[in-house]
Amino acid sequence: MKQRTRLKRSTGGFTLLELLVVIIVIGVLFAIAAPGWDTILSRQRVSAAREQVVQTIRVAQSDARRSRSPRAVVFDMSTASKPRIANVPYIPDNTQATANRNTVLINNTSGAWVLLGNGNVNAGTLRLTVNGATTNAANTFPLLIFDGNGAIAQTPLVPATQTIPSVITVSRGNNTGRATDRCVVVATLLGAIRTEEGAFNAGTGKGCPL
Repeated sequence: MKQRTRLKRSTGGFTLLELLVVIIVIGVLFAIAAPGWDTILSRQRVSAAREQVVQTIRVAQSDARRSRSPRAVVFDMSTASKPRIANVPYIPDNTQATANRNTVLINNTSGAWVLLGNGNVNAGTLRLTVNGATTNAANTFPLLIFDGNGAIAQTPLVPATQTIPSVITVSRGNNTGRATDRCVVVATLLGAIRTEEGAFNAGTGKGCPL
């Protein structure tokens, strides 16, 4: 009789222990990489929002020159919803006291609001600061007003001198430092702008002032 031999089959795969080791290693790598990845994404969001501010300011300035009439860039710094910005005709609210007439009739221009981040970020993700202020005054919004020549509007067109340089800063909503700050500086009365990033460095003159 022929002796039958049984062929041993090798079984491929991983043991439970090997799978656990792989899962643990992946978890450790993710824990190391996640903070850095979050910072990268935050910087991209903040930079994109700053670019929105730059473009809105430039378009408002161009609109003022073309129409030969004043334009206002309006900033809503609310973090309860999302920070937003608008480019609108400058229409003083003559129902206000003279000192407060920099407030435009914003209720008539509500359709001009554009959310920073184009509405693609969660509430509280981005924070907007205008000349050091992080919240809106009661029933008013910070403005950047251009006259019909595209320059920063002065009295008597506006009731109060506008702050120059004017600094608009976009930062992370949960920001604990200023490394990811991105800002637009309106540096001259002619409306020249430049962009900066990070905290202001007095030695180099670079960065975002408070």
